[in-house]
Amino acid sequence: MKDVVLVDTMGGLGDLVLALPLVEALSRSHPGARLTVVTTAPWHVLLQRDPRVQRVVPVLGRDGAVIAATATAVLEAVRPELAVTTNRQHGLPGLLERTAATAVTDLWRRPPADEPVDLRMLRLLAEDGVIDAALAAVPPRLAVGDDERAAGAALLDDLGAERPVLLFPDSGMPVKHWPLPSWADAVQRLRRRGRVPVVVSQVEQQRTALAAAGAVIAPPLPIRAVAGLAAAAADRGGVGVGGDTGPVRLAAAAGTPVVGLFGATAAGRYGYRGRVRNLQGLPGCTVRRPTAITEQECWWTARCPLTADHAPACMADVAVDDVVAAVLAL
Repeated sequence: MKDVVLVDTMGGLGDLVLALPLVEALSRSHPGARLTVVTTAPWHVLLQRDPRVQRVVPVLGRDGAVIAATATAVLEAVRPELAVTTNRQHGLPGLLERTAATAVTDLWRRPPADEPVDLRMLRLLAEDGVIDAALAAVPPRLAVGDDERAAGAALLDDLGAERPVLLFPDSGMPVKHWPLPSWADAVQRLRRRGRVPVVVSQVEQQRTALAAAGAVIAPPLPIRAVAGLAAAAADRGGVGVGGDTGPVRLAAAAGTPVVGLFGATAAGRYGYRGRVRNLQGLPGCTVRRPTAITEQECWWTARCPLTADHAPACMADVAVDDVVAAVLAL
């Protein structure tokens, strides 16, 4: 039996969700092969119930030496016919090239500014001949168990959310945050349209402010329970809303239509796929660098050079009217 190994150790929840189309394409292109995925804990749990994956190996930490050691142990033991990595650091390209019969080690080469990251990776795999070209546009798809979906439905019942709109206001990085007053305004408008906004966040300031605006608050949930909640919301015609962040990607991969709020990141490159509306704030921003986002002067500090108070002008430019209209359209 042939062995295929995918090493996805970029480190974030969203990074692993972006790699789900690769899991799909590799699995379907190599039927009968054993697919092993090496990825970062705690996000590895997303693949533990995935029938496409025979083995999941978590990397316990983000230290480069740990990542390299974990990948080395797997690759030297398996000696796969095919190995693919989304991460070019920590000596991984050379390691894959030494241990696999075929290795694909640069899925970031020559990126265009307007092609979604995961579609780009799929297209390069197809060009390299390691996946079927017909699979070069498969969407992210997360395997959600019936029990997880049922638990999500029970939680929505407890919250009184028959027509839910899942709100994900915490985007991890301040530069990606939609202003809290905009979230509160959206909550009130959605309530008036008969929707039930459900806040999925562990940030107390967000929970308190949006509860005061009329949202209901989900309890803190482990990541697979968030997926179950999203799948159950989709079954009820629900929609998810949030910035460029892992939980929104997770919701989309679980089947929920989503409205994406994009500012510092370019929606053309990092936008969600599927039943989505991607809204780009300040499309003409001169600071944004679609193919080199971490080099933007605002990226790490969230200090915008275009505003007097340095608050991100791009996120403030996303209009509440547009967000509510997009939710209702979905």
